[in-house]
This record gives sequence, structure tokens and C-alpha cells, in this order.
Amino acid sequence: MNQSMYTTIFLACSMVSLVFLSACGKTGEVVRIKDLESTICDDSRLPSELVEIINEKKEQPFRLTYMAGNYMYIVVGYGAQNRDALSVVLEDLYLGENAIYMDTKLVSESQNVKTDVLTYPYIAVKCEKYDYPVIFVDQ
Repeated sequence: MNQSMYTTIFLACSMVSLVFLSACGKTGEVVRIKDLESTICDDSRLPSELVEIINEKKEQPFRLTYMAGNYMYIVVGYGAQNRDALSVVLEDLYLGENAIYMDTKLVSESQNVKTDVLTYPYIAVKCEKYDYPVIFVDQ
């Protein structure tokens, strides 16, 4: 075979590959079905068993879901932090086609930060119970 034959075969294979890849459509794009109504809960509004689980896990970053009755609690903890004035913000919570998506962010509440204080920031969100897995979106 000569050089032009190899070039022709290479171009043909490349074109076929492009057709197959473009036929797959957009990947990684999540279809939002609806935003979920939710309530951010402090310890006093959580089931006592869930508070115990959070206290056991709070030293390290964690993510969990907990079902109680008709409700689901979604909790994201950021582990031990050597500072105060931190809070966890719920950026987004919605139902996709096959999962619930939750996005949170750890933010500083103040410029005056004490670094000699150990805190365990987390957020606990209560929403209607769904039979879908929860996907925690990382920023």
C-alpha cells in the first residue's frame, strides 16, 4: 500500500468515529425536572438518631441521606475546621431524571475569624421522600 492509501483509510476511520461520537449527543448534562422544596434544619429539628450519626461522623467530611416517615434528610458535613465564622450554604437542590442533585458550599461569614476554635460545619436539609439516589455536586 502506498502513502495515499493509508491517508485515505485514516481519514475514513476518523470520519466514521466523528459520526458515532456526535450521535451520542451531549453527555454530562442533567435534565432538571423540578426544584425541591426543602427546610434547613438545626439539631432540634432532626430525628435524634440522625443527630447521633452526625456527631459520630462530624470529624471528617461526610455526605449522607436519612429517611424518616415521608421525609428525607440530606446532610453534608465539611469535617473539623480550625476556625469559626463558617457556614454551609445550600446552592441548589433539585430532582433530575434519575436522581436528586444537591449542591452546597462552605463560606466564611466574617472577616474576623478565630483560628483557635474547632468547628464542625454541616447542613441538614429536610425534603419530601423520593426513591432516587442523591448526587452531591462538587464545585
